[in-house]
Amino acid sequence: MMQVALCIAQEHDARLVALALLVCLIGSAATVQLFGRIRSATGQSRHGWIVLAAVATGTMVWATHFVAMMAFRTQAPVVLDPLKTLLSLLAAVGLAIPGLGLAASRKRWGGIAGGSIVGSAISIMHYLGMAAYRVDGIVTWAWGYVAASVLLSVAISGIAFHRLNVRRSWRRTHAVLLLALAVAALHFTGMAAMRIAVLKMGDGLSGPTMMGLAITTAIASLIIVGCAAISALIDSHSQNESYRRLRRMALHDGLTDLPNRMSFLDELQRRFLVKGGYTGMAVIMMDLSRFKVVNDTHGHQAGDQLLIALAARLSSLLKPGECVGRLGGDEFAAVVSYDSPEQLTDFLDRLRMAFVAPFTFDRFTASISSNIGVALAIHDGFDADALLAKADLAMYRAKSNHSAEPCFYDAQMDDAARTRRELVAELRKAIETQDFELHFQVQAAIATGEILGYEALVRWKHPVKGMISPATFIPLAEESGEIVPLSIWILRQACFEAALWPNRHCVSVNLSPKHLSDPRLIETVHDALADSGLAAERLTLELTESAIIHDRQFALAQLRALKAMGIAIALDDFGTGYSSLDVLRSFPFDCLKLDASFVAEIERDEQAVAILQSVTALGAKLNMRVLAEGIEQPAQLSIVAREGCSAIQGYLIGRPSRTLCTTDIIKQTMSLKPRALATTPSAA
Repeated sequence: MMQVALCIAQEHDARLVALALLVCLIGSAATVQLFGRIRSATGQSRHGWIVLAAVATGTMVWATHFVAMMAFRTQAPVVLDPLKTLLSLLAAVGLAIPGLGLAASRKRWGGIAGGSIVGSAISIMHYLGMAAYRVDGIVTWAWGYVAASVLLSVAISGIAFHRLNVRRSWRRTHAVLLLALAVAALHFTGMAAMRIAVLKMGDGLSGPTMMGLAITTAIASLIIVGCAAISALIDSHSQNESYRRLRRMALHDGLTDLPNRMSFLDELQRRFLVKGGYTGMAVIMMDLSRFKVVNDTHGHQAGDQLLIALAARLSSLLKPGECVGRLGGDEFAAVVSYDSPEQLTDFLDRLRMAFVAPFTFDRFTASISSNIGVALAIHDGFDADALLAKADLAMYRAKSNHSAEPCFYDAQMDDAARTRRELVAELRKAIETQDFELHFQVQAAIATGEILGYEALVRWKHPVKGMISPATFIPLAEESGEIVPLSIWILRQACFEAALWPNRHCVSVNLSPKHLSDPRLIETVHDALADSGLAAERLTLELTESAIIHDRQFALAQLRALKAMGIAIALDDFGTGYSSLDVLRSFPFDCLKLDASFVAEIERDEQAVAILQSVTALGAKLNMRVLAEGIEQPAQLSIVAREGCSAIQGYLIGRPSRTLCTTDIIKQTMSLKPRALATTPSAA
């Protein structure tokens, strides 16, 4: 060590030694930066980073060596062999390539082994460079120092790259210092091993020339190394930016930029792990009412606009401890941490206020509301998924109750959900075993009392629970995806039974929106008619406006194909939708069926009567007969007859039954003689 220190102090220019060490430190930092890019890269880009890092490392070692050689003072003339000087640089770069590649591998010993190869490259570069250093004198070597210099370089470099494989920021600083130490230790220990016996004094590289060469070499090498390091920094920044962007995309909803389901569940888990802080936590589920109407009426782009605007409103009302996310579709969730029930009430009130003001856009204005379900962690558990599921059950209870008030979870909801799941399973089994039967409700002409046909209505004969209302199992069939197989059974059974009737009355079958969107519908109807022998003109298919609006072009194509077969098409529940006139313009229906809820108002609502007049007039203009559903009172019959309806259906003339009615019974029920009610409609 003393010999090395004396060599540096007595035989070197301190200014150039400092410059050499500066080049070494900056170059080592660049090497470590580039090494990080190697570890994170894959494929061809990894090979590119290895070569770039090797160029930077070799240039750093070469520049440190030659700046330090320019600092070495000798009385003998000195010249440099350009070929060997270049060869020393290429050797450093070439040997650094496999060393860096091995050091960056995932092998346990890769850092030490690869670093040792880099240390060997440093040693070979140094002694090839010394061979290019031509001095007019006799050069002798202290081989002990030579061996020590090589061992120091190999060992320290191996330790440096081993530390780089430990992912801690302070290890990177250690690695920079160790790599610089490996280069400096090799060089100055190697210089201490060299003895020069001057043979003559003479011209060579003068002091000013040495200084100029050293500065030029340092600047050139720093430019090369700096460019490589800047490339690594730019790539690292781009990669980090891409990672942040991808992470945000993974954890946030792409439309509203609110936390998505994964991020929201992570937030719940994080809050469960917090010790102390707030005393209570609540999870809130929100489902939008009337959102589907906006989608169906104005298109999905309008629906997206509405969701974005709603998300902005919800975000603007948040306070510390509150979070709102979008779980998908029109479902939103919120979590709030609170210290008092009043804080929870305040948050729920603010959520409800977000829906009070209508949403106004350039093309439309929409008013929506929400069904809110709440689960409290202190009562309902500290499992994120379970708590969210309980809030979801509470939300569905609020939805079924048509309540604008938040609904809090209670254990009975689990029982209701369990019953619902069991009923769905029993429904699937019932479809397989065909535990259903059809009841038929008569449709009659007002003017003559003649029977026009029957509507087929399905009933479920449960082996234990008896008859189950369609209002119970039809929504279950739609939600569980069983509505299409159930509809197919109803269609085929209705065709088979109608084909056996002694008269040639028509049979009407309801077509669900999902069945209308079934690509096999035309084939299904054709097979039902062919297998039963029922004439196509005796079959009427009834559907609602929503079935068409869901996928307008495909639905209309399906209806045209059915009508081409000779099947009649009726628009059911007319008067309750939002696009009735547009739907009427799009397709020539055979019949408009006024919804029973509309008919129920005509006895006491003059506006309802005025609308009835308009609808019947419209039906006459479009050559569509108008049938009034839900006729239960003679007064209702008188009004629809007076205003121009051509047919009725309802309890007044017959309840759904397995037994078919006769014309005489219908006429007697209506207290009519033929044409008795063929009165002139009042002016619309």
